[in-house]
Amino acid sequence: MRLSSRSRVTALAVAAAALATGAAGCASAAAPASSSSPAAPRPAAASTTPTMTFGPANGTPKQRAVADAAVLVKQFIPPPGAHQRAKSPVPSSPVSSGPQGGGPEDQDVITRTGWWLAPGGPLALLSWEKAHLGKVYRYEGSEENGPGIYSNTYDVPPAPGLFDYRHLAVTAVAAGHGQVALRVDALVDWIPARAKGDTVPATARRAVLTETKSVVGTAKAPVANATIVTSAKEVAALAAYLNHLPVNVPGESFSCPAAQGNGGGLSVLFQARSGGPALALASADLGGCGFLTYTMPGHPPTGLGEAEAGLPLLAEVNHVTGSHWKVP
Repeated sequence: MRLSSRSRVTALAVAAAALATGAAGCASAAAPASSSSPAAPRPAAASTTPTMTFGPANGTPKQRAVADAAVLVKQFIPPPGAHQRAKSPVPSSPVSSGPQGGGPEDQDVITRTGWWLAPGGPLALLSWEKAHLGKVYRYEGSEENGPGIYSNTYDVPPAPGLFDYRHLAVTAVAAGHGQVALRVDALVDWIPARAKGDTVPATARRAVLTETKSVVGTAKAPVANATIVTSAKEVAALAAYLNHLPVNVPGESFSCPAAQGNGGGLSVLFQARSGGPALALASADLGGCGFLTYTMPGHPPTGLGEAEAGLPLLAEVNHVTGSHWKVP
C-alpha cells in the first residue's frame, strides 16, 4: 500500500512556467489475529495453480483492468464443500459493507467481489486457502477487520505499463450453523494511457540539455552542465525514451526522502530550430523522489515514469550523448 507524501503540484507549476518561457527549467518536483482455531475442513482434492491471464489484449487500460479483476475472482480456489453465492450470505455483517484488505490510495482502481459459503471455521479456512492458492499469489499478511472478521491478503505480480498494483483479499467470518462466509476481493490498479499527441513531436531537431545544482537559499539554481544536441539520431533517441515512459497514476502518493540542498535537476528542452519555440520539455529531480514532469504547449503538465525517474533520465542522457554527467 502506498504511503501519503508531499504533493507534486509545485513541480508541475515550475515545469509549466519553464516551458512557457522556452527556458530549460528543472522541476522540483499486521499481525495475525489471535483466536482458537475451529476444526479444519475436510481434506481437499488436488488443486490446480491458476493460469494468469489479463483479459482481452485490447481495449482501454480501465477496460482491461475490469476484465483482469473478474479473472482474478474467477480463478480463486474455493475450499472443499464451498458453494458460490451471488451476494453476501451475511448481509448484516460489517464484512458486507465494502472491499476488505486495503489497497492503493489513487482513483484508478477496479475491484471485483465474489462470495462463497463453506463448512469449517474462519481461521482454518484461511489457512487452507494460504496453502492452496496458486504460486502466483504471494502472501502479504493477515489482519482482523473487526470482531470475528479475518482477512489474508495476497500480492499478484503487476503488468508493467498496464497494471502497477494487483492484490487478492480473502476474508472469512462465521455465518452460523458451522458455515463460514468467504469474501474474495480482487483489486487491480491500472495505469492511464498517455493522451494522444502528448509525445515529443517528430519535428524536434535539437535538444537543449541542462543539469543544475541544488543550493539552499538561491533564487536560481546554478548550472552544473549544459550542452545542445543536434544529431538527428541522438535527438530521436532522447525523444523515444521519453515517449515510452508511462504516465504517473493520478492521485498517487509516495513516501519520499527529503531533498535538502542536494541532488539538483536535469531538463531536456526540444526545439525545431535554434531560437525556435519550445516543442516539449522534460524536467526531473535528481534527488528526493526524483519526479519527472513532461510539458508541451497546449497540454497540462504530466508526470512520467513514477518516482525515481530522474536518475534513469540522467543515465539515458549519458548513454545517448556519450556524456559523463554525475549528480551534482
